[in-house]
Amino acid sequence: MSFHRQIIADTTPPASPDMAGAVQDRPLAMNGQVDTRFDTTFALIRQITGATHVCAQFTGDAPQPVPAHQRCIETALNLHGQRVGTLRAFGTCFASNAQSLLQSFAALVVEHATLWAEAHRDALTGAMTRRAFADDLTRAVSEYRRAGTDYSLIMFDLDKFKAINDRFGHAAGDAVLRAVGRAVQQELRLEDRFGRLGGEEFGVLVAADADTALEIAERVRAVIEQAIAPEFPQVAFTASLGVAACDIDCDTVDTLMAQADARLYAAKASGRNAVRGTRAFKRKLHIN
Repeated sequence: MSFHRQIIADTTPPASPDMAGAVQDRPLAMNGQVDTRFDTTFALIRQITGATHVCAQFTGDAPQPVPAHQRCIETALNLHGQRVGTLRAFGTCFASNAQSLLQSFAALVVEHATLWAEAHRDALTGAMTRRAFADDLTRAVSEYRRAGTDYSLIMFDLDKFKAINDRFGHAAGDAVLRAVGRAVQQELRLEDRFGRLGGEEFGVLVAADADTALEIAERVRAVIEQAIAPEFPQVAFTASLGVAACDIDCDTVDTLMAQADARLYAAKASGRNAVRGTRAFKRKLHIN
């Protein structure tokens, strides 16, 4: 099990303004999600250690700065003998045995995170489930409407996938889906979100404007075209992609998905194995 780069912080407000700037994360998963799944555990850690704030940080992000007049204690989060992150507690006055108490919670946090990730991950492709992806998409659109942050949606599906199943069998189709999942996840940035929307259709959520999203989509198209399903190396496959960015005319989940989907089908109509989208002029007008 691998963890996406994220900082998971408890939702209790920090004790000082300095703390808010340092470790209170934005409510969007790709930029450090405020998540309620650890609230009970983190509340207990605060209670018995004297900490004012707790966070679990996975997959190698640089440590958050310790706020002025605060101390930080931390312990490693390990999975199968490999370090996957850090459990950190911030405060001004800790219990004398706070460090050992924090260590005792590390395995529980890792187990909880692992179970949560497995429940929100598509078993065949390794992509996020539709529901988990939709949750992040909703948060992204809300963040755009609140702060004008750039977000774009890339939707794609595999060209002539039914013909692959019909000709080579469903085992070949599954092998192709696995190969696509591996190839796309290797190409994307750690902060990007990749979800399986259903069947052979996928979505990629990126914190980027339309221009950058088009470049990412073209890279995704290329890696899919070059990918090989090891069990069925004779099967060639491609994808058609549509790109939509949050802008003045596209500021809801429904409009964003509808626009990306329409451009996906425009890519198919153009001959498949293509990307369709528009440049980011409306986005800039909206911000100004």
